[in-house]
Amino acid sequence: MTCDVCETISDIYSAGFEEWDEEILGEASTVLNSNCPHAESLCRAANFDRPITDFPNELLAIKKEGKQTGVRLGLAHLTPEDEIIFDNVSTTYMDLVSPKGSVDHPGQGILPDPKWIDLDIIRGWFSVCKNSHQSQCSEPPWLKGVEPADPEWFIDVVDECIVSPPGRGVDYVALSYTWGLGRNLKNTKATLSELKQPGALRVPKFANQLPETIRNTIDIVRLLGERYLWVDALCIIQDDPASLGRNLNQMQLIYANSTFCIMAATGCGAEFGLRGLKGLSPERDLEMRIYDLADGNRLIAKPLSQDPTAGTKYSYHQRGWTFQEWLFSRRRLVFNHGPLMWQCQCARWQETAKINPEADAQWSRMHRTKESALDPSPSIWNFMSMASTFNTKALTMQEDAPKAFAGIQAMLHRVHPGGLLYGLSEFFFDISLAWASLYSNIQRRRGSNAANALQDGLPSWSWLGWEGDVNFPKDAEFQVMQPWNYHEQKVGFREPVTEWFTMATPGSTSRRKVRSEWYKYKTSFTANTSTEIPHGWKRQDYNRQHHPHDFYPPGGEPKDIFSHELSPQHGFKYPLPVLNWADTPSLTDQTQYLWCETSRAHLVSSKTTILRVEDYERRVRFVEGNSTILSITMPDMASVEEMMDDKRPSTLELVAFARGWSTWLGYDVERAYNEGSTGKMRIPGMDPRDCYFVLWVERREGVSYRLASGEVLASWWEGNTDKQLAQVLLG
Repeated sequence: MTCDVCETISDIYSAGFEEWDEEILGEASTVLNSNCPHAESLCRAANFDRPITDFPNELLAIKKEGKQTGVRLGLAHLTPEDEIIFDNVSTTYMDLVSPKGSVDHPGQGILPDPKWIDLDIIRGWFSVCKNSHQSQCSEPPWLKGVEPADPEWFIDVVDECIVSPPGRGVDYVALSYTWGLGRNLKNTKATLSELKQPGALRVPKFANQLPETIRNTIDIVRLLGERYLWVDALCIIQDDPASLGRNLNQMQLIYANSTFCIMAATGCGAEFGLRGLKGLSPERDLEMRIYDLADGNRLIAKPLSQDPTAGTKYSYHQRGWTFQEWLFSRRRLVFNHGPLMWQCQCARWQETAKINPEADAQWSRMHRTKESALDPSPSIWNFMSMASTFNTKALTMQEDAPKAFAGIQAMLHRVHPGGLLYGLSEFFFDISLAWASLYSNIQRRRGSNAANALQDGLPSWSWLGWEGDVNFPKDAEFQVMQPWNYHEQKVGFREPVTEWFTMATPGSTSRRKVRSEWYKYKTSFTANTSTEIPHGWKRQDYNRQHHPHDFYPPGGEPKDIFSHELSPQHGFKYPLPVLNWADTPSLTDQTQYLWCETSRAHLVSSKTTILRVEDYERRVRFVEGNSTILSITMPDMASVEEMMDDKRPSTLELVAFARGWSTWLGYDVERAYNEGSTGKMRIPGMDPRDCYFVLWVERREGVSYRLASGEVLASWWEGNTDKQLAQVLLG
C-alpha cells in the first residue's frame, strides 16, 4: 500500500545531516481522516499544547532541522511566496526505523528487544570507540600526562574474589551506583582476608549480602571479556581511615583511568540491579513509542535527553558522590530508564539508533563542559559551574560534602596555583571568599553528630559548608567583561586588606598561611610594563574599541591587555602562572578554620533604611541618607523577609577582606531607548563606588561564622571601623 503522506515523511529522511528540510503533509483533518496507519500514528506523535484534533483546518507539516537525524511534526501556514512558517512544533523527535539487513535505507532508528539487552551491541560500541576514537577517548586533553590511578584492590570477576592489582596500569572496569538503604557488602579489615579467597563472593556468607547491582556488574564484566572490576564498597577498606583518605583523593583518577565505567543510573539503590541481562537479571521494560506508516515503514520517538536534574533526591543523577564519578569517566555504559547508552569523549550512542559519525562530531562539540572546567588555562572561573552543580546534589551525610568533592578538588589542583582550600582557590582566596547565592536559596549544612560541630568539616566561610546553587564574583579588575556582562552588576578587586591563615582547630597554635598571590601579579604587571611576562602569555596595548563591553571605573582604563596561548579568545588585565597539567600537585591540607587580623565595623540596622535590590530578590541594601552604605546577598528568601521586618538583627558585625569597587552600591543609569525616544530604560551595573568587601558574621564562643557577603561603601567604612584591628577566627 502506498500513501503520499507516508512517502513524504519517508523522503524527508534522505536529507543530509547538515541540511534543513520542510514539507507540508496537508490539512490536519484530511491527513488524519485516512485508513492509512499514519492517521493513528500522527495523532499520537503530535505533542502540541492541545490535541491535534483541535486544529482541523491547520496545515500539518514536518520539519528536519540542520544537524539532526530526527524530524518533528508542526502546525504551519504558507506565505504568499509559498514559504512554510511553523506556528507550533511538536516536542517529539522521530527517527525512521531502518529494517534489519538494509544497507541503503535512510532510516537511523533501531528497534531493540524491549526485554533483553544484546551484549554484542556493547561489544561493538567498545570496539568502535577503541579503534576509531583512539587517543581522544583513551587519553583526552584533561587526562594527558596525568599519572595513572593506583587502586589498592580489584574484584577478579573470574575468580570471584578481591585481589591486589597484578601491575600498574592494568585494564579494569569501574562501577558508579548509589548505595541506597538496603544490603551492601562492605570490605573491612575483618573481612579482607576471607574476601581474598577464590570464590569468596559466591560463598553464602558474602553472596547473601551482595546487592544485585554489584552481582550483575560482576557477571556482565566477565561476559564482556574483562577481568578486573573496581567497586568502592569492596575495593576500599571501609573502616581504615588511611585507605579511605588515599582513595578519596584519587577517586577522580580511579574513574578516569577505568577502561569504561558502568553507570547504574536506575532505581534508588544497589538492590535494583542491572535489568535486562538474560539469564542474569530480571527482564527490563523498555518503553518505545513506535508509529506505523504505509509500506511497512515505522518511526520511533527519539528518547529525551538524559536530564541530570531529573528524579528524586535518591536517584543517581541527584547524588553528590556519583557526580564526580560521572564527570571523570572517559567512557560510560549507562543503564537508565530508557535505552542502553554509551557515552565517551567523542560520541553518545543509544541502542535505538545507528552510529552516525556526523551526529557524533556535533555531540562532542556541544558537550565539552569537563574540558572547559579542567582546562589548564588562566580562566580559573571556568570551574564555577561545576562547583555549583555539585553543591545542588544530595548527600545522606552532609559532612560528606568535602569528601565527595575531594576527587574534583584534587584534579583542580592542576589548574589552580596553590590548590584549593575547601573549594576556594588559594591563589584568588580573597576574591573567592566573596562567593554568594545570588540566584537561588542555600542553607547551612549540618553534620550528623552535633557534638562534633567544631570538627564537622563544614566551614561556614566555604560554599561547601552550605547546600545549594552558588555563584562566584567575576572580577572586572582581572577579566575583560563580555557582552553578556554589560547589564550585570559588577565588582572589581583592587587589593586584599589582610592575610589569612588556616588551622585545624580553634585552639591550634600551628597555622599555615593561605597562598593568596593574585595581588602580587596584579601590581607587578599593572604598575610596571617592563616586567617579564610568564610563559605562554602575550601582551598588547589596551584598545577600548576592541573591547566595547569591558568595564572599569573612571580613570581606571588599563594600559595593557594579556592573552594566553591556551585561550587566546579571552582577555585579562594581568597574567598569572599557568601550571603544567601533567605535573603531580601536592594536595593542600584541608583545615577548616581561618584566622586573620582585619578591620571590623558594627552597623546599627535601625539607623538605616533597608531596601530590596530590583531584579535580585536575595540582595538587600542598607541606605543612610542618599547613599547605599551596605549591599549584601542573603542566603535565602526567608532571611530576606526577616531582614525587612521586625525580626532583623539590631546590629550587623562586618569584617573586611578586600578593597575595590562595586556597582551594587551605585545607582542604576537611565537612558533613552533610542534617539528621540521619550521612553527610558534602566541600565544597572554602570555606577561603581569604592568599597570594602565584607563578611557579615556572628560570633559564638569565640568563633565567627559567615552569614552573608557583600560590599560596604568605603567612606562609611573608614569612618566607622573599630579603632583597633580585630582578631577574627572563622569557622
